[in-house]
Amino acid sequence: MSAPAPSFAWSHLAGREVSTSSEEWRHECEIAYLLATPTAKRNTFLDGVPGSTDREERGIKGVRGEAAVAKLRAEIIRLHGLKNKT
Repeated sequence: MSAPAPSFAWSHLAGREVSTSSEEWRHECEIAYLLATPTAKRNTFLDGVPGSTDREERGIKGVRGEAAVAKLRAEIIRLHGLKNKT
């Protein structure tokens, strides 16, 4: 039995079709999820709860660092712009 054919989907961030098994698609899904999350919840998810040592409450900033959060915020803004082009 052969492996299933690769699946592709349109990536707004890449501007082309990408494999749904790729890092590009994983990144697009993460950004789309964050964009769809209500702003207050998104900010807590990104910045975490100040002073918390719990991994879940530290947010992405507490796990990946401030530079990663800055990049995610820029990508959220970018994806929002790309999806709202007329």
